[in-house]
Amino acid sequence: MTTHLPLKSTAILALMAGIAMMTATQVNADTPSTLTSTEHVQKDHLNVEQGWGNDVQNIVWNETGQYYDIYFLHSADGGDNPFGAQGQDWYHTTTKDFVHYTKQNFAISAFGPNSQYTWKSAWTGSVVTNQGNIAGVPKGAKVAYFSGLEKNDGGSQNIWAAWSSDNGKTFSHVLNNANPILDHSWDYTSANHADLRDSSVFYKNGEMYMYTSEGQEIGVYTSKDGLKWEKADKDGESKVKPATFFAGHSWTGNEPIECPALRTMKMANGQTKQVLFFGAKDASQGETTGTYYVVGHLDKNGLFVNETNAKRVDQGSDFYGANVSGSDDINQVNSSLNALGWVGNWNTTGSGIHSDQNGESTLAKRLGVYSSVRKLVLNNDLTLNQTTGFGEDFFKSRTFYKATTTSPVNANNKQATNGQDTNGTIYNLYDKANEDANQVYNLTFNQKAKQYKGRIYIDIWQGKDYIKFNYDPTTGYYNVKGYSSELDNNNSGQGTSSYYKNGLLGNGNGYMNQSGYLNTGAVNLKVVTDKSSVEIFFPNGQSYTVARYATSDKQDFKIYTEDPDINQDANTVNISKTVVK
Repeated sequence: MTTHLPLKSTAILALMAGIAMMTATQVNADTPSTLTSTEHVQKDHLNVEQGWGNDVQNIVWNETGQYYDIYFLHSADGGDNPFGAQGQDWYHTTTKDFVHYTKQNFAISAFGPNSQYTWKSAWTGSVVTNQGNIAGVPKGAKVAYFSGLEKNDGGSQNIWAAWSSDNGKTFSHVLNNANPILDHSWDYTSANHADLRDSSVFYKNGEMYMYTSEGQEIGVYTSKDGLKWEKADKDGESKVKPATFFAGHSWTGNEPIECPALRTMKMANGQTKQVLFFGAKDASQGETTGTYYVVGHLDKNGLFVNETNAKRVDQGSDFYGANVSGSDDINQVNSSLNALGWVGNWNTTGSGIHSDQNGESTLAKRLGVYSSVRKLVLNNDLTLNQTTGFGEDFFKSRTFYKATTTSPVNANNKQATNGQDTNGTIYNLYDKANEDANQVYNLTFNQKAKQYKGRIYIDIWQGKDYIKFNYDPTTGYYNVKGYSSELDNNNSGQGTSSYYKNGLLGNGNGYMNQSGYLNTGAVNLKVVTDKSSVEIFFPNGQSYTVARYATSDKQDFKIYTEDPDINQDANTVNISKTVVK
């Protein structure tokens, strides 16, 4: 659950109705913002239909319907008050291709039934299929284990359970008389007696296990009947510590771990490993909150033991509250997983998102967009490789329109620059204005000497907003920075718009990362854009996702390079633009 109050500000967010075009980007400030306004709605990605949305709760394959059930966190009060009086609940949709989604519905109510210890907000959790051991539940029925706020004790965090009689559409049958099945106040649960959320449940040898976010550690519990939960390690603390799940990183203690999910994956060499996914942040490295993974195995008590350092699934500033598909039985091996992330960031959204490009209009009410689906495969070196779902062979049911452009460059394209973002001389490769914001750009950069020199630049503009990317193939390093005037307060240039320009370290140069993709003569990149997001994919499985908040459906897309020899190749850059119908 990514609504831990000390981490995520409850400050106002909002938006106004109406879509602004490139030539008229400001929304009429007199137009009232609504819970169904469309300014920040993407065309080819999942969006919340009403109000506010963030964490992905679960991605569950529905064998009966032959589709995926998607559950995500929702607030009916909207983006300007996500922790409002109506509380948080689970939203549900289904998809077969991760582009087209069915009409959304409430899956778990924000308020539990009348009971002394019921909940008043339903937070992040997970869904399992009953193997026949959960008391009071038909075998084969889906059961949700979810965290939330208890209504009668000031809003403490506990875990509840409910089962579905409509094949996972809703979870209306509450177990344990609507009392918590795990309580923060019990002496063997949360060490700080405050944080107890984001329950991730799975089967292992017929027994049930639960991983929970408990501030600075992960609690591990086990149950035979799904209702009575005990410590998995009867003789120890039964906690997974930061030195294990965040190995290789600095753990400051100021940011909690969130949204754990554990799966078993198979490598090409036939070996299997457990992969633990979770949300965290390494501020010492200038990182934002993000989704990480660490590879290892389970000990005899079901506690995770790392064999690698933790790495980010996506290196970007806006891939958080993510979750993955895969079996809810840890003994079942997954050859690949599908992942979705929330395209958002509490450091920016917490200060309010305006619905125009002057930072003066009302704030967003409908706000909640999600990434493209990522297919995750575990490499033999225990790293994850990912490809985006926006590829022609990812799901065969998808229909594409494909236009290919070859843009040769000659010496006349050389031009001097002010040196602010480049080393002084650039060569234009591609410059198109007023393109649709929802595009898939497959880019191939060829160089006659078969050794690329200098950096590649991609600038993407929506009105006055921009995302700028530059990448050096000789080192593998790349830089992303942006500007969203909707994050400014009263057009003063203040607020969180500098977050994307300055980065967490305040150096004015955005975010720097190592792609691990270098020393190549032909450079291949994929850039997936939509109204509210830019996703950059490298061939080695690395990616960077960044949010954008302009209200325009159009964008300007420009590519240029520092390579002095690029103009000698008649086939300089191939640009394949793929549009989903």
